[in-house]
Formats: sequence, structure tokens, C-alpha cells
Amino acid sequence: MELNQRHRERFEIAYQRIEDVYHHRDTGELPFVIQDVNYWMGGEKSAQIPDDYFSAEDFSVMFDYQMKKIISHVECYDDDYIPLLFPWYGTIVVPSALGSEIVFPPKMDPAVRGSIIKTPEDVKKLSMPDPYKDGLMPRVLNCIDYMRANSDLPVSFTDCQGPLNIALSLCGVERLFIWMFERPTVVHELMDFCAEALIAWVKMQKKHAGQTLESGAFPHGIVLPRGFGGIWISDDDCVITSPKLYKEFVVPYNSRVFKAFGGGTLHWCGTATHQFENFLSTEGLTGINTFCMGDFEQVYKMQTAFEDRIPIMLCDFTPLHIEQYYQNLFSLLKFKSTILGTFPMPEFALTGGKYANISRDNRQIANEAYQVIRANIKQYSH
Repeated sequence: MELNQRHRERFEIAYQRIEDVYHHRDTGELPFVIQDVNYWMGGEKSAQIPDDYFSAEDFSVMFDYQMKKIISHVECYDDDYIPLLFPWYGTIVVPSALGSEIVFPPKMDPAVRGSIIKTPEDVKKLSMPDPYKDGLMPRVLNCIDYMRANSDLPVSFTDCQGPLNIALSLCGVERLFIWMFERPTVVHELMDFCAEALIAWVKMQKKHAGQTLESGAFPHGIVLPRGFGGIWISDDDCVITSPKLYKEFVVPYNSRVFKAFGGGTLHWCGTATHQFENFLSTEGLTGINTFCMGDFEQVYKMQTAFEDRIPIMLCDFTPLHIEQYYQNLFSLLKFKSTILGTFPMPEFALTGGKYANISRDNRQIANEAYQVIRANIKQYSH
């Protein structure tokens, strides 16, 4: 019997709990996920990373790595995790198809080397990629096909950087922000292109995954319920962008992407309190996923600003001081409209408001986080 069939009742209960969050139902419960089922390699122990995770021709290495973690998780933790498979090729698939140079550092996720847009004229030279020929796109599609053929689990589209992050990868941070002041028309042209390229790319992946446009999203591994859209985007650079520039150059294009898929969620790491009004004015935004990096003041402000409007997936890589972190968080946390996620990684830990390279035993920290979170939910639930 396939995994989804064996654990159908468990996954249906988890789905209902998460759906309650999106409908802003005050159930007194707090869905939570111990997200130890990483598909990315950053923060993993080198010895656990397959040498051919990204290069195996038949995709079995990536598939087996993820399935092993999924099965282990379901056996160990009774949380609200709903399993999925993820064709992970880093955060740079769209830039790769547009001509960016991609490097594969040993035992690490792929990355972009340099920028390909040097002048405003270069923007006009961009053309829509062919997903069956260009960059890493064909590999992603073939991986989706393999995963779908070998499991009954849903298969996600690959990592989805938003139009701003794609533009920054192509252009470079300094150049793009200078052009926002000196060549705003060029920036709008680039953002328009990035939004359209992203929409077309996600539509193609959904076709291969057998999904409708309005379903099949798992923002950072947490299911997005039916009726709340079919996409999530990462927008980490919102934290360094002024509200004025973000409103002009980002909000319209994020809105276009969300509306193309019936809605969706937005992710960032760090502090973005200065963007709350922009988020609220983003059409089609149905949820927030934030790695708050211990900024609990932002969390509480967010719960007030977004109350009954935007649900929050409150996440962090599992902190170094687990009990202290969650005692502080839960002291003022509202359960309504909130999902809690902790991401244990053996080489990452949150400490002092930053993610640091600290080695720990992953099973031990996942177990501790599981027990501490459950205890705090019991203490503070009503």
C-alpha cells in the first residue's frame, strides 16, 4: 500500500487543522510541523549528502533521499506534516534558463555565478525560455515525471523565487536598485518579463505534476489548502527594499503572479514590518510564510496587522536554545490563524537573531523541539 493510503486518516486530520487556520477559525489549536524532511542540502551534514543528488540521470537518488526522510518522519512524529516530493535544483532554475552561469559546489546547493544583465539594453535582449531545452528546466520536468510515476505523493513545483529575486539574480543588487531611481522604465520592463517567465514556468510544471493551476502548493513544505491558490513565492529581498520602491516595483508583479494561480503565499526571512501595508495591498496574497529569526515583536505585530485577513506560517530553523525560544514565543502568541514550523538541521542553528553553522545531532534536536512545542501548546491552548 502506498504511503498516502496507509496514513490517509492522519493526513486528512492534519489537512483539516491547516484548513481551519486559513479560514480563521478559532479552534484553540495550533497546527505545527517538525520539518526535518529537507529536500535542500544547505545545513545538512556533508556525509549525508549524496554525491550525485543533483546529477543522477534517473532521479532515483533525490527520490530515495526524500522518501527515506518522509518515512522516518511519519514514524517518529505525530504532527501536521503532509508529505510531498520536491524536484529541488536550488533557487536559480529560472535564471539558469535565461543564460545565467550555474555552479554546483561539492555537497552544496547550486548557485548563480555573476549577472547577465549589465546594461539597460540587455533587458530588451531577454526572451522567454524553452522549458524543454533551457538551463535546468528540462531536468526539473523530468524529475517531476519520475517522482509522479514512482509514488502516490503529490509532487511540488520547484523552488519559486518571486519576480524581484529573479530580477536581482539576473541584474545584481546594486545595479537593480540604482536603476529603480535612474531607469525606472527599464526596471518595470524587467519585472514584467520576470513575472511572465515565472508564471509560464510554474504552469508547465503543474501540467507535468497533474495539478490544476489553483492547487498543489506547499510553501516551505506546508500544504496550502484548496481555495487559497496554487503558488508560493520567496521574496527575501523585501527586507532590504524601502516600502516606496517595493510598492512601485514589486507589489504589481507579485499580484499578477498570485492572480494567475488563484492566490498564493509569500515568504521572507528576517524582519519586514515596514512592508506590512504593501503585503495587505498585494492582490491574491492568501498567506504569509516567515522565518522570523527570533524577532517575536514582528510576529505579534503581524498577528495584529493581518488578523482575520492573512494566515501566518511562523517558522525558523530550530534554535540553539530550544526551550527558551519557545517559552518566549508562546508567552504572547495567538493560536488563531497561525501555523508553527520548526526546521531542524544538523549544521544550522538560530542564535542571536542569526542562523549560524553549529553542529548538532538532528534527531536529538527534532525530538526536543517536538516535545517542547507540544508542551507549550498544551499549556497555552484554550
